[in-house]
Amino acid sequence: MREWCMLRESRTKTPRGAAERGKRPGGSSVRGGERRIVTALCYDLVGSTDLMHVMDIEDYQELMSAFQLASKQAIASHSGVMQHEAGDGGVALFPIELEAKDAASLAIRAGLGIVEACKRVGREAGQDDLQVRVGIATSVALVREGSREGWTREPVTGAALAMAARLQAITAPNSVLVCEETRHLAGRSHAFVFQGSKELKGFAAPEKVWRALGHKLGVDRFYAFGRMGGPLINRENELNTIGQLWDGVLAGQGSVVLIQGDAGIGKSRLLREIRRRTRAKRSKLLFFQCLPGGFRSTLHPLLNNLPEAASGSGGQMGPTAAAVAALFERNGIRDAEVVDVFSYLLGAQGSRLQSNEDPKAIREKAHRAMLRALEAVCRRGPVVVAVEDVHWIDPTSRDLLGEAARIIAKFPVLLVTTSRPSYASEWLDAANPTRLPLRPLDSDETRLAIKAKWPEHRLALLPDLFDATERISGGVPLFIEEICQWVSQNVEPDTMRLSESANPSHVSAFESILESRLQQLGTAREVARAAAVAGTQVTLPLLRALLPDFGKSALANAADTLCETGFLTRIRVPGRTAYGFRHTLIQETIYNAVLRKQRQVLHRRLFTAVDQNRGMAAWIDTGALAEHAERAGLVEEAVPLFIAAGKESSSRSAMIEARQFLEHALELCGQLSESDTAEPLKLSALTALGPILLGTVGLSSDPARRLYEDAVEIARRRPMSEQSQWFPIYWGWWLTGQDFRIMHDRALEVRSMLSKANEPEIQLQVNHCIWAIDFNLGRHRETQDAIKAGLALYDEKRAKESRTEFGGHDAKVCGLGQLALSLWLTGRTKASDAALSRMIAFTDRIAHAHSKAHSLDTEAVSAFYRDDFERLVEVSARMADFAKRHKMQSLSGLSILFNGWAEAHRTSLASGHATFQNGLALLRELGTVADLPIYLCMHATLLGLAGKIEPAIDVVNEAIGRGEETGHAYWLAELHRCRAILRARAGERKDAVVTDLRCAVEIAESQGATALIRRARHSMRELGIVIRR
Repeated sequence: MREWCMLRESRTKTPRGAAERGKRPGGSSVRGGERRIVTALCYDLVGSTDLMHVMDIEDYQELMSAFQLASKQAIASHSGVMQHEAGDGGVALFPIELEAKDAASLAIRAGLGIVEACKRVGREAGQDDLQVRVGIATSVALVREGSREGWTREPVTGAALAMAARLQAITAPNSVLVCEETRHLAGRSHAFVFQGSKELKGFAAPEKVWRALGHKLGVDRFYAFGRMGGPLINRENELNTIGQLWDGVLAGQGSVVLIQGDAGIGKSRLLREIRRRTRAKRSKLLFFQCLPGGFRSTLHPLLNNLPEAASGSGGQMGPTAAAVAALFERNGIRDAEVVDVFSYLLGAQGSRLQSNEDPKAIREKAHRAMLRALEAVCRRGPVVVAVEDVHWIDPTSRDLLGEAARIIAKFPVLLVTTSRPSYASEWLDAANPTRLPLRPLDSDETRLAIKAKWPEHRLALLPDLFDATERISGGVPLFIEEICQWVSQNVEPDTMRLSESANPSHVSAFESILESRLQQLGTAREVARAAAVAGTQVTLPLLRALLPDFGKSALANAADTLCETGFLTRIRVPGRTAYGFRHTLIQETIYNAVLRKQRQVLHRRLFTAVDQNRGMAAWIDTGALAEHAERAGLVEEAVPLFIAAGKESSSRSAMIEARQFLEHALELCGQLSESDTAEPLKLSALTALGPILLGTVGLSSDPARRLYEDAVEIARRRPMSEQSQWFPIYWGWWLTGQDFRIMHDRALEVRSMLSKANEPEIQLQVNHCIWAIDFNLGRHRETQDAIKAGLALYDEKRAKESRTEFGGHDAKVCGLGQLALSLWLTGRTKASDAALSRMIAFTDRIAHAHSKAHSLDTEAVSAFYRDDFERLVEVSARMADFAKRHKMQSLSGLSILFNGWAEAHRTSLASGHATFQNGLALLRELGTVADLPIYLCMHATLLGLAGKIEPAIDVVNEAIGRGEETGHAYWLAELHRCRAILRARAGERKDAVVTDLRCAVEIAESQGATALIRRARHSMRELGIVIRR
């Protein structure tokens, strides 16, 4: 097919003068670039100069800003990137990373979106005649290899930019004009009206131009159930390759195969042949099917193998841990830990893992579970694992499949995956997969396939229709089969005429053939359309909800007819009869042929029925129901469902899927005009998304910081009666402050804003913010006051939820621990010991893992303060054991660090210092260095003990600088004391030593840190220094 090839460089749409300059031998430029297909979009507001003369200048500027913002949103939401922006227009490019067809389609959608945005902005501004022109063009462009990732920010050499500008200039207002190549690439996704051949300034020959219409044909593919009968024609090379790999598997060497090809090319048919040929010597076949839209549905290929959980029997929604265990046991996996991990990831009811476990730890457990699962299924011999349509795989399944592929060589497993050719499968590269691209059948092979599938009672017509059938099918086996079935079902010979001038696009012909076949089936055609809208599967009760004018018997007869004619296939599901399409391409083609308004009506009926009775379609999860609501145009109903789906994914550590759901919810909020409706929904989405960003991209990341800053801006506009509802937003805003001083100011601001909130838990958490920051700032009196006020409001029942929401640990554990440290620093050692004992006892009673980790850290720091090395060794050992049991890497790093410190003082300085450095390196690698100034002080001290004075001074200089920069002040006095000792040992000037000791005393006195004052004065006596004040 021409659209799968590089655009011909001989096209006359190259600008004059550029044609000769653009010629280079081969595919790359002399500067190391390469030729890529690029689609450009140019837009310009009509009559903007006239508007400027009739409008107030400020109103005009607001109108231009609103128009540009809406235009850029339309471009960005369709993967475009702005190349240049003018006052009333701009130019955008669409990604070279996408297939050319996808880029062209996205550009047209963006262009139509700009037109609609212009109309909306005009209406809102009282300028109903506001209009825009859009031009889109596609050409080969030169992209430098060195700037591929940032290609949109670099000059792009190609005709598309110039032609898009020319097309924009000649198009009618509120229209999108495209060139011939763009129309050809996007022919399936949009309808077009031919506008003639136009002379474009700067181009050598006339260009055929087309007006793009808003007839969107979004792809929404379906499960390849499939009848796989008939001969397998000319795939022997592929089968020989797989045969060699299977021989290796039988010898114990696992392999990964990736079969790639377009829809209908025969991937499933080849997979069936692999299954047939390996049947005799394999011990087990594990088959997993990825579904359209499943990229947000966690582990949905595994979930599909739990039909009893999706049947809705007994009102049960979703799988149970018992159902997961039964499935695993049937496949030889009886390891309780493996079952627990997968039950948790599936969100199964009765799962024993806690939802507040660290996502990184869950991922590590899942990888170990995958290893043990493979060990179990391979105990009885070689295994074939097949995963179809991985281009729709969800992130969690992709991660686990990638891990399985990485270690598969250790096991007698043949892992076979299939995907469409445009799918980026680099995540499998570590497994060095064997890639098998499937091509269309050649002419001779196509004729063999036609003969094999041609209906016997129509053999007399075969000679007349041979050439046309071969041409229209394009060598795609599914198209050949559909054409032959169409011929079989046509009754009148005249209707079987295939014109010699028929459109050579076999995809378009396939659509026409399917429609012709459906027209022969009467009312079953409407049932097929409704089933296509339903998605992965449909039942008779659901069809009744979609087609209320049809009776039960009529629907049953229509479903039987569609099964008999090869459109549908019956699915075996406990407790009910369900139907699915025989091939994914059939479902998506029928869906695309349904008019947009009719699709919307059907989606609305489905949403209404399932929302009222989830048991009617228990296989439709929250995310899928949200998508039906969105497609029905019910945005206000869709947003809360997307938020709920995000929370469900987050609760089982599927953070990527959760983020996708929640970011999409935020995108939809932009379509809601009423602020009273949109703002609470947006805040709800931001509340759920914030912790996910904190966990995945970090506290100090720009995305997390911007999210909370934007969210607080909205929350402040909401009524006072709502403010307590948005406290998690304020908490995140406080937590993402850039340094301790900013965090302190934000904590006080939150306290002031929520002072009238009559909710004890919120007041407790406000104080939690304050004591955590005031301690680090060295404000011990304020710290102790906040702890006293906060813990007086503590409610143990409410704390069970708050531990997850605020800080990941229990507020009382944190408060008692912080109190113990602050009391010691202020010289109240006995009171500190009492608070520490209370913290340990309470932590052990509540048995909350992350709170226990927090408690152990506090115990270690307390022992460090006291120079109690024996105690520190004991605490470090407990930390290491707890970290190992709960897979807490940061706690493991702390245990190594503190154990090294103790070892350096008790037994071996060199060995202990090396251990300490290993712990510090691990914490830095994990990005979890909470008390860096203290750790640097420890590092400098050990360097000093080893006689490495100059490096030690450099380290303590860094620590003091970091402390002063961030406001991390409570250990500054000790840092100055440490530097004074090191400077004295280095023989530096006495005034430098005196200055540091004076700073140590002054800082400690200002903080009321009696223990640190004593240390500073002790060092003064040792050094023989007297400071008169």
